[in-house]
Amino acid sequence: MQLAGRFPETTAPETGRRVVKVTEGPGFCYPLYYYVPSLTPDGTLVYHRAHDGEVQLHGVDLTTGETTQLTDATATDTHWRPWCTDPGEGVLDHRSALAVERGEVIYFDGTDVRQVDVRTGTDASLFELPEDRVAIGQNCVTPDGEWFVYIHHDRDLFERVLDDGRHHSEDTALAAYHIDSGEHRTLVRINSPIHHVLPYDDEHLVFCHPATENGMLLTDLEGGRYSHLRTRDRWGGEVCHYLATARGLAYEVLGGSAGARGGLYDPFTRDRVEFELPDAFGYTHTGYDPDGKLFFYETEGETGHELWYLERYSETGDHEWRRLVGNWPTYGGGQKSHFHPRMTPDRNWIVLVAGDGSTDTNQIYLVDIGDLSHTRDFPRLR
Repeated sequence: MQLAGRFPETTAPETGRRVVKVTEGPGFCYPLYYYVPSLTPDGTLVYHRAHDGEVQLHGVDLTTGETTQLTDATATDTHWRPWCTDPGEGVLDHRSALAVERGEVIYFDGTDVRQVDVRTGTDASLFELPEDRVAIGQNCVTPDGEWFVYIHHDRDLFERVLDDGRHHSEDTALAAYHIDSGEHRTLVRINSPIHHVLPYDDEHLVFCHPATENGMLLTDLEGGRYSHLRTRDRWGGEVCHYLATARGLAYEVLGGSAGARGGLYDPFTRDRVEFELPDAFGYTHTGYDPDGKLFFYETEGETGHELWYLERYSETGDHEWRRLVGNWPTYGGGQKSHFHPRMTPDRNWIVLVAGDGSTDTNQIYLVDIGDLSHTRDFPRLR
C-alpha cells in the first residue's frame, strides 16, 4: 500500500519510530472496534468522527488522502453503554462492521440496519430491528462477506441491566443475517449480555462474556449451542480481549495467581501457549496481527500509555520485550481513549488511536513497523 504524501509525519515518543497522521481536525476519530477490520482492499480506512454532539462514519483513502463522510444517521441514543462516552446523535457507536471484500459497511441508525458502499456512497436499508429490541454489542461480518452477525437485547430489560449492573441480564440474542438472501437466524440466546462477536472463520464465531466471568465462547452459523474456550482455570485470571488470527486466538489474561499473561489458543484442539507479560504492564489490550506472528500489546502501566512487542519468546520465561511506542497520552475516556492497535494487511504499519496535543482530541496514526516480521522462537500450536 503506497501512502499519500499529503499526510503529516512525526515520530513515536521515546522510540523515534516513523509515525504518519491520517486524520485531523475537530472531534475524536477512531476506527471500527479493533476486533474487526476497518480497511478495505483498495486502501480506504473506515472510521468514526465524534464531534459537536454527533458521530458519523467516514472513510479516508490512504492512497490519496481524500476523506469522505459515509453516513448521515439521525439516531438519538447512540451511546455504547456502559463501555464508552456518549458521542451524541448519529450511528450507534462502536456497533458497525465492514464487509471487507464487498467494500460495504453495515451500521445501525437506531433500529434501522443499513449498508453503505465505501466507494460509491450508495446507502440502503437491510432490515429493521423490532422496536422492543436494541443492539448492545460489537458486531461482525464473516470473512466471505455472506453473513452479518449481531447482538441484540430486550430494550426495557437492558435499561434495567444498566441500572442494576452489567451482568444481570436476560434474553440476549446472537443473530445472523444473510446479506444477499435476507435470511435471519438466531444462533444463541443467553441470560447474559454479550459484548463482542467476531468470526474465527467463515463458519465459526467467538463471543463473550459469560455472566460471572470474562472469557471466550465458541459457536457456529448452525447455532443452537456454544462451548467454553478459555475461561477461568486453575491459575485464575480472566480473558478480556481476544482476536482471531490465522494461527489461533490471541488474547491476554489479567488477574489470577500466575499474574498477567499473553496467549494463543486453538479453538478446535484446545491447545494453547501462555506466557508472562512484564510486571510493569497495567490494563492491557492485545494487539491485532491477522497472521498471528507478532505479539504486541497496548498497556497503561507504570511508565504510562505505551505499545510493547514480544521480540523473542523463551521456553524458560526469559522473554525479550521492546517498546514500539513510549508514553503517548490520550484525551477523553471510554473506548475512544485506547490505542486499540491493529496491523495493516501488508504488515508494514500498526494503526492506533492516540492523542493530538494541538486539539486535545484523539486521531488515527500509522506506526511504521516495516522492520518487524514476527516474534522470534514462538512455538507452534499442535
